[in-house]
Amino acid sequence: MKKERFLLWMLASIFTYQAGIFAFGLYKCSQFDASTIKQVCPEIGKRYDNTFNVAIATVLALLTGSALKE
Repeated sequence: MKKERFLLWMLASIFTYQAGIFAFGLYKCSQFDASTIKQVCPEIGKRYDNTFNVAIATVLALLTGSALKE
């Protein structure tokens, strides 16, 4: 039970950190004018998605693997 709880906390912390980074990125990109946004902040959604896919997939795989052993 302790391992599953730890992994769930890790998953929650990844989602929280991910939301914070995305909000900060959107805030910083909103400070530029419309002509420079495409140069300074290209495809922020794609970067956001690529950055955390591996971390979330790893935690979910560990969580599933620990549940199957029982």
